[in-house]
Amino acid sequence: MQSRFHLILLLILTLAAVVAVAEPSSSAPALKVTILDTSGAVITGAEIAISGPDGTRVAHGVSDSGGNFIFAGLPAGSYTVEVSKPGFRETKQQLKAGATGHAPVRIVMPVAAVAENITVVGSDSSAQISTDIAQNQSGNVVDSNALDRLPVFDQDYITTMSRFLDPDSSGTNGTTLVVNGVEANGPGVTASAIQSVKINQNPYTALYSRPGRARIEITTKGGTPQLHGSGNFLYRDSLFDAANAFAVIKPSEQRTYFEGSLTGPLSHSKKTTFLLALDKDNDNQQGIVDAAGPQGAINANIPNPTHHYFISGRAFHDYGQGNQFWIGYSYEHRTVANQGVGGTTLPEAGTNTLFFEHEVNVGHVYLISPKMVNQLHFLVGHFDNRIHSLNENPQLLVSGAFTGGGAQADFRRTEYHFDGTDIVTYTSGKQEIKFGIDIPDISRRGYDDFTNRAGTYSFASLADYTAAQPFTYIVQSGQGHITFLERTVAGIFEDNIRLKSNFSIALGVRYYWQNYFHDIAHNGAP
Repeated sequence: MQSRFHLILLLILTLAAVVAVAEPSSSAPALKVTILDTSGAVITGAEIAISGPDGTRVAHGVSDSGGNFIFAGLPAGSYTVEVSKPGFRETKQQLKAGATGHAPVRIVMPVAAVAENITVVGSDSSAQISTDIAQNQSGNVVDSNALDRLPVFDQDYITTMSRFLDPDSSGTNGTTLVVNGVEANGPGVTASAIQSVKINQNPYTALYSRPGRARIEITTKGGTPQLHGSGNFLYRDSLFDAANAFAVIKPSEQRTYFEGSLTGPLSHSKKTTFLLALDKDNDNQQGIVDAAGPQGAINANIPNPTHHYFISGRAFHDYGQGNQFWIGYSYEHRTVANQGVGGTTLPEAGTNTLFFEHEVNVGHVYLISPKMVNQLHFLVGHFDNRIHSLNENPQLLVSGAFTGGGAQADFRRTEYHFDGTDIVTYTSGKQEIKFGIDIPDISRRGYDDFTNRAGTYSFASLADYTAAQPFTYIVQSGQGHITFLERTVAGIFEDNIRLKSNFSIALGVRYYWQNYFHDIAHNGAP
């Protein structure tokens, strides 16, 4: 029994000695790697790979939040440590691992260099500022990317760009708006569907009826084979407004505005595309009446909402090489209630306004030959603008006190119009010739002026009003209705010749005919 006990004890001691001798070779010392940048800051998320002398990867890891990674059980030998991280230059470092332990390894990664090539061309290169008349340096072109960055309230680019035009060139007719080469009353699309806006562009060209310093040229977006969309939204509430000093009760007002566009394919071949645009604006304001009547002070908050919406749809079809046909329809509608009410004007003396417009646009680009292209664009439209008094009583105007009775502002303007251009462009060598027909306006216009039909009584004071003693009475009589046909047609010829890389000549003539000034019905201008 005792001999058996000694035998078991001897076996246990022998196994313990074997384990003690084998442990150092199977549990090699750990290696700690720390990744830093050139400033000494740690780099997290760096990929670390260790390869043996034959290039075989033996370990792999990622640096932690402290820039460290520990490789356990790495046998003695020579190794290559490779470290990579986006934004830093890939770094390699050689090291030798011993059998008794490894000193911590610090690897510094330089920032990756960014190479940029800049080509400077000589003065004889054609890649200089263009000397073409159409590229005059006083012109300004704002593309869609710049329009998106402009801090324009209500996305009203036309009003904003009009401020940069020359008022002396605008004259009594105001600013001319040209959309896709055709004079128009409006852009025909919402703000997000505008491709570019140009002002002061080629001021002396014969293609348009007005000089460039009084003209805004708009190019609208076309359809795209991929689905794209954009939108703008505005919300305002009087909850955040300060108190109104003239209102006994703070007026409750609210504004919501949405504008957007969507474009994409209409067919599997993606040769037929569409463009949809929407603009909706509800501006629920209030007019503050602060007047004095025979019975005392008059103070009231009167709703004065303006509601406006605009919808537009266009379809584009590409056929052949460079040929395209497109057609579009747009509708605009705007109403204003209790217009003019506020201050000393009582609610009874307000007006309601209604405006709506339909418009159909058609465009066609046809490549006749490699040197000749024909561009046709025309629009047909109708709009109706009405102002209606809230009551038909005579107007009572009491100086410094109140304006009551009826507004006596009944008015209506209607128009059916056609505008269009058909331009052929021929290019050969250094010469470009444009010729064609421009129809700025063929329209039937109607005016119904029924203002002041019941008359306006003016009083110097409340005492005179109480005594029924006006100092003036004005009334308008007559037919008040007129219609006429306006016709304007022009013929165009323009020749641009580039004699040298830095010298070009533009020659053009425009023949102009119109029917409303008979003494100058026929005009030709260089």
